[in-house]
Amino acid sequence: MRYLLVLIMAAALAIPAHAAEKAAPAGESQSIASPAPHKAKPQHEKGQGMTNLHEVDTVAKALKAPDKSPVMIVGNIVEKVDGKKNHYVVDDGTGRMTVVIGTKTLKGTELTPDMKVRLMGKVKAKQGKAPVVGVRALHLVK
Repeated sequence: MRYLLVLIMAAALAIPAHAAEKAAPAGESQSIASPAPHKAKPQHEKGQGMTNLHEVDTVAKALKAPDKSPVMIVGNIVEKVDGKKNHYVVDDGTGRMTVVIGTKTLKGTELTPDMKVRLMGKVKAKQGKAPVVGVRALHLVK
């Protein structure tokens, strides 16, 4: 008797779901409310391809960019910051900025002053501190 009751309840729940699936055309999802404007992510973070992916392409723009903005800077390594393991100063002609390059990103590459590099990453802007770039990819430029 219990098994029969369970089967009837399962069928009762499955029929409306199956009918709703048939009602919506293939490839179209049912309307879902969009998120509140203050919770919506910027367009470049929603997988919009390569369009405007790196809006920040100079140190001057990176210093003014909001937190988590994607960055691609081509510049010279000026110096390694004393007392900091993975911190370097980069100059691209528009200004100087500290970048953080992790050991996995370096992959054993020895960075020296006056080395020209292409850095890709995100701005880390904290209240009361100078912004830095967290580097995700590093390419040597000849």
